[in-house]
Amino acid sequence: MNWGRAYIGLDVSDASTYDLHQANLLLPQVRGLVAQIVELAAQQPELQDQVRIAEYKMRRPAAGEADSDDFERSTSALSAAERDLITALEALAALGVSLKDARSGLVDFLSWRDGELVELCWRLGEDQIEYWHPLGAGFAGREPV
Repeated sequence: MNWGRAYIGLDVSDASTYDLHQANLLLPQVRGLVAQIVELAAQQPELQDQVRIAEYKMRRPAAGEADSDDFERSTSALSAAERDLITALEALAALGVSLKDARSGLVDFLSWRDGELVELCWRLGEDQIEYWHPLGAGFAGREPV
């Protein structure tokens, strides 16, 4: 297979690749986006629960205007969080950085190592990129750079 052209149906000739130095220079921007993604992803279940509870209360026979207002507020908060999450995900993707786990903030940067397409691996909380792995090997396949 020609790694310069395709990987699992992805045309990597147009994909961003980074050497270690370039990826580490991009890390402050990536760190901010990933922190936002982790926070917003963690908020989603609670916000969804708030919407369900508010909807239940609003649909009760004894519901009042305050219940309708609570439902409106909760749906607006969920929608805003979803929009912000999508915006951050799109910004990360535009950089050519692949989100692997929104809970832990795990991302990969495509890179070349000895003529082979690999992934530089970074997780939120790490100071810099210190690991890489072969394509598809994932977190368990991380090796020190």
